[in-house]
Amino acid sequence: MLFHYGRTFEINDLAVDPSYQRRGIAKKLLSQCLSDLKEQGIVGVNLITAGEGVLPAFYEKFGFKAEKEVILMGMEFPAQDYK
Repeated sequence: MLFHYGRTFEINDLAVDPSYQRRGIAKKLLSQCLSDLKEQGIVGVNLITAGEGVLPAFYEKFGFKAEKEVILMGMEFPAQDYK
């Protein structure tokens, strides 16, 4: 899922079906995506990912760094709100 904010993009989900993982597919997808964005003059890319497991290290290999000034906030509605 990509969102375009002027000259900055946000990658919200990059996922590979578990039965196809560990074959370099995510690496190829992200490499092509970043290459295409650079060609189009995009100056920045943000992404949202899980903060644990292998994902942070995977994205760091592409030059992404954890943001220290951003807070991700969420809210859940109580189950009784769904009738």
